[in-house]
Amino acid sequence: MQSSFRHSLLVIFLSASFSEVGLAHDLLAQPILDWELATTSNNVAIYQQDTDNGHIKVRGIVHVHNRPEAFVELLEQTQLAPKWIAHNQAVHLLKANENVRLVHSKFDAPWPIRDRDMVTQSITYVEQGNVYIDIVDASEKHPELENFARIKGVSGRWTLNAHANRFTYIEYQGQANPGGNIPIWLANRTLISSIRETFENIVQQLDNPSLVAQD
Repeated sequence: MQSSFRHSLLVIFLSASFSEVGLAHDLLAQPILDWELATTSNNVAIYQQDTDNGHIKVRGIVHVHNRPEAFVELLEQTQLAPKWIAHNQAVHLLKANENVRLVHSKFDAPWPIRDRDMVTQSITYVEQGNVYIDIVDASEKHPELENFARIKGVSGRWTLNAHANRFTYIEYQGQANPGGNIPIWLANRTLISSIRETFENIVQQLDNPSLVAQD
C-alpha cells in the first residue's frame, strides 16, 4: 500500500481518538431500515435483506478496539485468511496495483457439495473520513477450476469508520450467487452463519482493549 494512503488512515485514526466519546455498543443496537436482524453475538450484528432472485444480501457490523489500518493490513496478509474468513482454504493474490487488488479465494463445502472459489477485484480508498473497500466480481480474469464451483455475481463493500476512544466500526454489505445447485434456502442459511463466524473471527484477530485511550 502506498505510504500516502497509510498516512491518510493514520490521520483518520488520530482525529477520531480526540473526538466526542460515544458508546460503541449503541452502534449495534440501532435498527436499520429495510434490514432484518438475523443474529447477534457480543459486539457482532448480522442483518439480511431479501432480493428478487431469492439470494439474500447480508450486512455485518462489528466494532473493535483498533485502528482502521489494522483491518486493511489483515486483508493484505492473505496467508492469514483461513484464520478468520469462514470455511476459507486459501486466498491467492493474483495482481496488485497501488490500492487495487485481484485475488482468487477457495472455500470448503460439506460433502456432497463441491468446494467453491471466487475471483474478486477490490479498490481501497478514503472518502469523508471513512475507509472503503469496494469489491466486484472478476471471474473472467481467472480460469475456472475442475473441482470447484465458481461463485459469481459478487459485489460488496467494507466500510471502516474510526470512532472515539479508539474504536473502529467495521461494516460489510454484499451479495453473491453461490453457483452450482445448492438450494436457495441452504445457501442463505450458510451465508448468515459464515458471515457471523467471519465477524467473530475479526474480533479475535483485531480487538485489542489495550489501545483504548486513557484519560
